[in-house]
Amino acid sequence: MRLPWSVSIDKNKAKRIQWSKENFTIIYARRLEHTSIFCRDAMSVIESTDTPTTFHYIDPPYFNANMGHYAGYSEADFIHLLDILSTVKGKFMLSSYPSDVLSDYNAHNHWHSVNIDMTRSAGGGHKTEVLTMNYSLNICKQLKLF
Repeated sequence: MRLPWSVSIDKNKAKRIQWSKENFTIIYARRLEHTSIFCRDAMSVIESTDTPTTFHYIDPPYFNANMGHYAGYSEADFIHLLDILSTVKGKFMLSSYPSDVLSDYNAHNHWHSVNIDMTRSAGGGHKTEVLTMNYSLNICKQLKLF
């Protein structure tokens, strides 16, 4: 279902837009019923919520990029994250840019990675993002994610 997000001075169109927003809210509320969202240190969340059936999606600041308002996240912070991910019982998917540090952890832990070439939203050009997982890529291929 396409859910429009716009503003209109037309009274009838505004009602349709409002209905779509309300429907959007219901759809996502149902999808998130069994989801926990935390606003605290990510390392403590990973460690305190990890079980064999937990799925962690991790999208930290990319230490090897211009981080803007995330400035201060360092390679040492990324290594600390990778150390914790090396011990999780559940599954994880990590978004990052390629790095030698990540390659070393991938090899040591037998993690799987997929490089995704993307067009930059600002300034044109291309960038490569890496999705790293501690589970088989066959699942992703069966679901046609890659």
